[in-house]
Parts: sequence; C-alpha cells; structure tokens
Amino acid sequence: MVPEKPYRQLADGRVLLDYGPMTLSISAMKNGAPVPAAAALGAEKALAAFEELLPFLPQAKSYLPSLEHFELENAPAVLSKMISSVRLLKDPTFTPMAAVAGSFSDLIREEIVRSGSADYVIVNNGGDVSFDVADPRRALSVGVISDIAAGRITHRLTVPGGQGIRGIATSGFGGRSLSRGIASAVTVLADTCALADAAATDIANHTFIESPAVRTCPAEQIDYDTDITGLTVVEEIGPLSREETLRAIENGYARAKTLCDSGMIRGAVLFVRGLCAFLPDTLDIAELPQP
Repeated sequence: MVPEKPYRQLADGRVLLDYGPMTLSISAMKNGAPVPAAAALGAEKALAAFEELLPFLPQAKSYLPSLEHFELENAPAVLSKMISSVRLLKDPTFTPMAAVAGSFSDLIREEIVRSGSADYVIVNNGGDVSFDVADPRRALSVGVISDIAAGRITHRLTVPGGQGIRGIATSGFGGRSLSRGIASAVTVLADTCALADAAATDIANHTFIESPAVRTCPAEQIDYDTDITGLTVVEEIGPLSREETLRAIENGYARAKTLCDSGMIRGAVLFVRGLCAFLPDTLDIAELPQP
C-alpha cells in the first residue's frame, strides 16, 4: 500500500514526490500564480500509475520481440506509453523501461492539463522533463548538463513555443541507468518526454567505440535486477584520444540525425569528453559561464 501523501509542497508551490524509484518535482501555474492543488493532483496520479504498473513489471522489463503480440489496450496507460515509444526505435535489445521516467512525466502532465486547473505545467522526473505552456509565444529556458557524472549545469537550451515540443530527456554514462555508450550526456527534444527518454538512451548507446580505454561487462554484473540481462554495458572509461572522442560523437550524431529525419525527435545535444555536437543547426544552445 502507498503511504498517505508521501509528497510535500515546497515554498514556491512545487510538489516534491520521492517514492520508490520516482523523484518528481511537479510545478503547476495558472495566470502566473502557483496552483499547488494541481501539482498535488499530479503526484496522486503518479502514485496510482506506479501501483498499476507493478503487476506488469515482467512485461516492462521484457525485450521488445517477446511483446510483439502484447495487447496495449490491456496494459496500464504508463506501460502503453513505454511500449509505444520504445517500439519506434525498432531495436530488439530494448525493453519498455527505456522510456519509463519520461512516460511517468507525460502521464502526470496530461492529468494536470486535462483537469483545466493550470496553464503552465512542468514535471521533472530525475531530469526527464515533460512540460506544457499554454501561450505558444512563450519559450522555455532549460539548463543542460554536459557530464552526467559531474551533475553541473553548463549550458542553456531555449525551447521555442508553438512547435509541439513537450519533452526533454537526458541519458549517458554515469546516470541513473546503465549505459552501453560512452557519451558524457545526450539531451533530446521530442513531442513527448517518453519519446525523448527512449531516444536519448538509444543515441547515447550509439556513442560506443572499441578502445582499450573503454571497459565493459555484462549488465547484471553491476545491477542484478537490470532489465537488460545478457547485454554488455560500459563499466569504466579511461583517457581517450581526440580521434576516439570524435568517432564516438560522430556515431551518436549519425543516430540522432536518423531519429530526427524520421520525426521521432525534434533535436539533440551530444557531449563526449568535452566535445559537443547538436542538431538541427537552428537549435538555441549556449554555454554558460563557469565559476
């Protein structure tokens, strides 16, 4: 059973939910003023969705080929989002868990927007952000980290309004999940956070290169409960040559372009050991002064 209200309201009106694997910051505003009740509604939706997903964890942690005949209408909404998003990658080595954080963020945002109680919603699930800004003229400024392991905001990304972008997600080596690539960080923009979440993982995986500096191991050697048992993940990255770093970022960029051209994502920013690449060329990304 979920304990009574395992979340709290912050001074600025946001609601913070830290429960199980979820670490959520939920912000809801109406006409420029915080609406804590709307944010709390989102927290309640997150808790209910989490309980609904628990009986379906075997499916959530299954590789896509085994879910080929799984009926989405029989699944809880959050699992349906996870499966639908990951299927677009067309990679049999993925499980729906690649989109779990983004799918929860989307579900919460949709619940708050549907209630009509807020015209500005931001749901941050450990860095995977789903948002809705009613005013199409309003741009959103987002802090971006170039190294997940360091965890410091180094860049500012401006997301224009009125283009249907409602999701941002970041993946890479040193994050909450295991990585099969060597990207320091990959941030993706998409129409939904679930799509951005799955794509960020995929692009980060494509930055892998063979090198004596890159040590790998079976995923279960690091996490016995991993959903990618039997696959190899990156365990440690030593000093890389510039040629190796360039090769890794070029690999990731090529995959990002494929996903962008297919319409799955709207843009991406890739970082590998201090090098940065982004697409499209019009993406508004700026480096911030560092102390």
